[in-house]
Amino acid sequence: MVKYELKKEETKMFCEKCGKKLEDGVKFCPSCGNRVEIPENQTDTVHEQPEKSKKSRKKSKLPLVLIAVLAIILLAGGILYGTVGLDMQKDKLAVKIKKAGIPQYTEEMNEIVDEWDDFGIFSISDKRNDLHKLKKVVNYLDEYNTAVDEYKSMNKEKEQYALDEDSYKEYENALHDCSDAIEQKNPESLINAVEIAKETLKDLKKADDSYVEDRVKMYEGLDLKDAGDDVVSGYKKNLKEIQDLTGKGKKDYKAIKEAFSKMDQIVYQYIEPKNQAVVSIQQIDASEFPTVKLYMSIKDKTTGNVIENLDDAFFYINKQDANAKYVKQVVKSANQLNEKEALKVDMVADVSGSMDGSPLNEAKQVMSDFIGSVQFDAGDLVELTSFSTGVCLEQEFSDDAATLTNDINNLVTGDMTSLYDALYTAVERVAAQNGARCVIAFTDGNDNYSNCTKEDVVNVANRYHVPVFIIVIGSIDYADVNDIATQTGGMYYNVSDVTSMDKIYEEIYQMEKQLYLVEFEDNTGATVGDTANIQAGYHSIDYGGECEYTYTPNVLMSAKSRDIYTDGPQAAVEGYLKNFDSAMNKSDFSLISGYLKNGSPIYTEQEKYVLRDITERLDSYELTDVSYADANNCVISTRETYYVQVKGKPLQLMTQECKYNVENQGDKWQLTSFADIKVISRIKQ
Repeated sequence: MVKYELKKEETKMFCEKCGKKLEDGVKFCPSCGNRVEIPENQTDTVHEQPEKSKKSRKKSKLPLVLIAVLAIILLAGGILYGTVGLDMQKDKLAVKIKKAGIPQYTEEMNEIVDEWDDFGIFSISDKRNDLHKLKKVVNYLDEYNTAVDEYKSMNKEKEQYALDEDSYKEYENALHDCSDAIEQKNPESLINAVEIAKETLKDLKKADDSYVEDRVKMYEGLDLKDAGDDVVSGYKKNLKEIQDLTGKGKKDYKAIKEAFSKMDQIVYQYIEPKNQAVVSIQQIDASEFPTVKLYMSIKDKTTGNVIENLDDAFFYINKQDANAKYVKQVVKSANQLNEKEALKVDMVADVSGSMDGSPLNEAKQVMSDFIGSVQFDAGDLVELTSFSTGVCLEQEFSDDAATLTNDINNLVTGDMTSLYDALYTAVERVAAQNGARCVIAFTDGNDNYSNCTKEDVVNVANRYHVPVFIIVIGSIDYADVNDIATQTGGMYYNVSDVTSMDKIYEEIYQMEKQLYLVEFEDNTGATVGDTANIQAGYHSIDYGGECEYTYTPNVLMSAKSRDIYTDGPQAAVEGYLKNFDSAMNKSDFSLISGYLKNGSPIYTEQEKYVLRDITERLDSYELTDVSYADANNCVISTRETYYVQVKGKPLQLMTQECKYNVENQGDKWQLTSFADIKVISRIKQ
């Protein structure tokens, strides 16, 4: 076999058998005769490079390829990294904007993000531009949040600047505008409102400085020559504190305001108020004596309007003691009834024959509407009483609007008009309730069937301090009813038709709910039955007024109320009264025998009386007087009201005045006899 050796462009042949060099084109070796085989690719391979050279050339290209690939990878990675980084920044900013929930900023963000999503992977410059836009939105958001924080801070601290009233109201209005802008999520409005509030605060501080200066001059000029030593001492101490606080460069308005308040409580009676108030007492409640509750009306003398939100610190009560000297009482609390204190209303409805048909139906609607406005959640109670030939208790005091409305809708007409009896009954009923009380009645005709007189109604209403409000329907001249209303502290109204009563009911109710309840502790050593002379008033820098009032508590107790006496002769009489009706209804003398002296006249009489066919229910009672003959004997006077049902006769509401002789048996007091019994009224039901 022939071997070939290729070198660049020259090709040499050798005999495979003997190794002799051969010439080009020979077919047999001239030395040994071996056949020469010429490769088919001889011609093609003449210019081929040796194998070693080819390998060397291949190796020289590899680094270049690797470098190129690596460059492409790095470029792609850099673009990818840059894009991902921008996306992360974009997402972070978008989340912050979205979380704030401001529509204006959210809308701008959405537009930018939508534009971003349309960009390709290589749109880095465009994305950076959008990122800049998002950062601007976030900057606006930060400004908005700063404005919110500034508003919150100003609103939290506003009360310390509440000295000059007019300027403070302007500042409150400015802060209210800020609050509105926040609620509406309007950044531009808020930022503008906050700037206005800052300027308003500057004006308020200037006004407060003037107010403080004037107030200090007023305190320094007070004439306290008639004041007691305790007042003068407190005045001097507080004046020095005020002078120290107001002499500083930067004023602590909160501390100054507190110092003013302390000073006012000491010297308020020696300060001339800016405005005059008309003060009157409508009713009292001494059911928890020596705690006494006064229900006061306080109105602006100029406008006649009720003065709202008076400071409880400036109410005062002075009560005359046994030496006719007025002694300052301790005011425990003072506030308006509205939404806070309960009102008890006895609603009296005329169902006489003249109210039949449309008038009664219209009246039912008016009364039902009134029930819907009553503040039962505040403890208000309403009782429904109707009258025609007699008086009917339709519904006892209740806070159930549905029940009361149902009873109103079930009213039917009768014949006659027993107005005075109905008013007397309503006063007796509501007087046994504690708290603020009143009677509201309507009628379309003159009384023509009552046992009671106009004077009876006025006397019982004034005895228990119950105002009676009366609405007369039609053009009748009803002077007697007008007298009842005006003489009991109520009001008289005349309307042309039933529907006109709607506003009057609401007016009366609001008038009563605007009363101030002033509660004080009687420290004069008086008893619950003693007549009291008091001075009651309100005195501050803004308003001042006072009235004098004389009253006898006359505490009428409901039969359902707790016992107010725990020992002594009063406890014996109270126990007897509260158990007498049960003894009658059950024919059980043992229920009252323990309160009566065995073998005494009253013991013998009542042992027989409880067996009679009479049903009685104690409604209310009052112990009006205690008179001692000696340490072991006394006479107790009472006023008692019962519902009495004698077989075969109409139900009656009977009021009687009794006197009981009571004797000390050593370990307890017991009743021995009736000193007197007088029936005051009998009202058919």
